[in-house]
Amino acid sequence: MMRAIAAFVMVVSCAAAAAAWERGPSSAANGQTCTMQETGQVGVSWNNVMIAKLDRISASMDAKIDEVLALAKQAQLKKIEVQSYSYNVYPVSNGVPGPDLPYQYSGNVSFVVEPCAKASDLMALLAAKGYSANLNVNAYRQCQ
Repeated sequence: MMRAIAAFVMVVSCAAAAAAWERGPSSAANGQTCTMQETGQVGVSWNNVMIAKLDRISASMDAKIDEVLALAKQAQLKKIEVQSYSYNVYPVSNGVPGPDLPYQYSGNVSFVVEPCAKASDLMALLAAKGYSANLNVNAYRQCQ
């Protein structure tokens, strides 16, 4: 009998927790309507990109960002904005591949994307192009 009561309490508490986790609008005790708000970020990184002149790094980064933005159009994202980017430049070790490409850099760029549901489509396109990419989704409940 005690086991049956304990099982019943567990089922009811799990159901209550499940009811609290709804993506759609829900009513709060004070009459407000609450919805889950999601924000998504897609990060793309690359390593050891060879470059001949230091003043070409900015143009190289711009070209990589433009390629990601073009892929975002294919993924039908409503919004994609550059949130941040960074890169590190260093000389090619041991002189290889040669004097024509004396520098290399590694970099990354982070994008804010909407809707989050389409961000996985962008990830698939980036992976198909050989990019190292990641997706980060954060959600919070907003009441009005």
